[in-house]
Amino acid sequence: MQIFTENYKVRSTQINLNNQLGLYGVLGMLQDIAAEHASHLGFGYKELIQKGFFWALIQQKLKMFEYPKWNEQVTIKTWSLPVQGVYAFREFELFHNEKKIGECSSTWITLDIKSRKPIDISDNQHIFMPRTDGGLNFKTERVMLPSSMNLASKFKVKASDLDVNAHVNNIKYTQWALDMIPLEEHKNFIIKEYDINFLSETFFNDEMEGYVSEHKFIDENQKKVESYFYAQKTGANKPAFISKWIAERLPQRHNF
Repeated sequence: MQIFTENYKVRSTQINLNNQLGLYGVLGMLQDIAAEHASHLGFGYKELIQKGFFWALIQQKLKMFEYPKWNEQVTIKTWSLPVQGVYAFREFELFHNEKKIGECSSTWITLDIKSRKPIDISDNQHIFMPRTDGGLNFKTERVMLPSSMNLASKFKVKASDLDVNAHVNNIKYTQWALDMIPLEEHKNFIIKEYDINFLSETFFNDEMEGYVSEHKFIDENQKKVESYFYAQKTGANKPAFISKWIAERLPQRHNF
């Protein structure tokens, strides 16, 4: 078993309207440490691309208890879990001043760079040095969309959306969803739980449509809101991603 640890400083480019590390910034840190750990174990991007494969994130579930502010430090720990067929699993814990502030579960596959088909990696179990003494008490899960969703945006995939695999990077899908949320909700709510399923690739100049559900309060005090998002190519019948978020109302701020 190997637990890999990195420290990150919250940069000005990673904070949101509330002077806190935003969801987009958190996911960027998780993506960075996942890549660093994979490379350290010998199955990172460079090693896989030489064999004609690449990693693809297919499911992610994040729970945030609090968010650090600008210039504060975040310590992230990550580890692999035992491989199951074509599926690899990675978990994360986030800390600020030795207090756990978040945790995340993720599911990955390796794809053939030409056929785009998944590769069975179970014979390489030993390379992953998986954790077998437990881990988090939750896993990624399939997101089920509500029956009614509303068109929120139409846009084209830009060059800045793409990553080294020449397709849209997973955290860019999250940015698309963030852009579907009204400004006032960004000011007054903070994302506490985030589930996402990645279902199909998108590429430069693809014409996209973004959809969002009605925001639904899920507690009696009307502090927690549940929302769903997805985006798909115009005219397609399969989403690129589907996502479920739970946000919590921020304490009322007073101006003096």
